[in-house]
Amino acid sequence: MSQANYVVPIVLGIVDAGDISAVTWVEFDNTPLDGACFMLRITNDSGSDIDISYDGIDSHEFIKAGNRIEVYFQTNSSPSGYVSKIKKGTKIYVQGAADQGGTIYLAGYYNSTN
Repeated sequence: MSQANYVVPIVLGIVDAGDISAVTWVEFDNTPLDGACFMLRITNDSGSDIDISYDGIDSHEFIKAGNRIEVYFQTNSSPSGYVSKIKKGTKIYVQGAADQGGTIYLAGYYNSTN
């Protein structure tokens, strides 16, 4: 299958910050990812600092309360010319102190194969 000449967004994922825990990983509701994303955006619209995990075991990202990160996998790939993406089917998790009324969002984009 070849890649199409357009990108497709994943369905916006959410985790209610009231459901997170400082000791247990909580999976975003739109994972596993339905495409190999070249870009992810995680927005922490809560009052708690959070950790992000791509394997449910280790912390891979840290996002302060009220901030967001964008990860561009192709830009950060090496050596130059390789196409790096986060693997289709990856589960993404969040962990941190519960915060009633806040939400953590996961957005991403991948190349369609149709």
